[in-house]
Amino acid sequence: MLRRVAMAARAPARRQARRLTSVTPIELKRRHLPGPAGAAEPPLVLVHGIFGMGNNFATVGRKLAARREVVLVDLRNHGGSPWHDDASFEAMRADMEGVLESIGRPVSLCGHSLGGKVAMLTALQRPDLVARLCVADIAPVRYEMEANRAIIEALLAVPETALGDRKEVDSALAASETAIAQGGGGLGNPFVRGFLLQSLQPETRSWRLNLRALLGSYEALRGFPAPAGSRAEMPALFIGGANGGMLQPKHLPACEALFPNARLEMVATGHFVHSEAPATFVELVDRFCAEG
Repeated sequence: MLRRVAMAARAPARRQARRLTSVTPIELKRRHLPGPAGAAEPPLVLVHGIFGMGNNFATVGRKLAARREVVLVDLRNHGGSPWHDDASFEAMRADMEGVLESIGRPVSLCGHSLGGKVAMLTALQRPDLVARLCVADIAPVRYEMEANRAIIEALLAVPETALGDRKEVDSALAASETAIAQGGGGLGNPFVRGFLLQSLQPETRSWRLNLRALLGSYEALRGFPAPAGSRAEMPALFIGGANGGMLQPKHLPACEALFPNARLEMVATGHFVHSEAPATFVELVDRFCAEG
């Protein structure tokens, strides 16, 4: 079931915001899903959330590639992208800017959770690179996110000797104090553990996640460092999980203040909209991208 809330357009965009800090961009791993030959639509770049990787979007990405090229990106410190001690939003935004510049024309940029915040910051600071913006279950606000900190600590606590066996890691996480405390909404949920285990590398007894860097940036990643006065006028679609997701109708004012040409769709899912309702997610994103 879908519920739409329209956001009214406002005044023209203000001058593009400058970078907040000086960072060293890194080249991100990306996977290209070719679209139809001669496709007129802009490429669609999909950006995963914390603890994820570009391949989290592989299933929906292949369907969305029926009408345009799709690019799956691994954020720094995730998946196959390089690790770096700097896990700040500004660093991730600079990395994303490099990806978009390499494509050579404005794209449709879609991010989930942490990737949604990176996508929003990129759109605010480089609107010339983003034709359309899609954000899945996150708002440009500060969140508590204590659950994520506990998950990082639980992953770090898994003995290295156990990392060579997926089932052993799953059992260790399920029995952890974090799982007991979080219950069905966190590590106590087999779906969440299965999602995390996608980043396990049993052959090297390691994670595809730079957990130390993510833990060090935990406090900063709770917020949203939008430059003062910044706004972006491109069409923007926000997709929220109505069943306990992180993007709710109460967040509309914050979204509207930064992205006046935006609309909100509420879907009957939790936080992982693209995994819990892939057909609905594809329908919404496909239609939104085709509007341009």
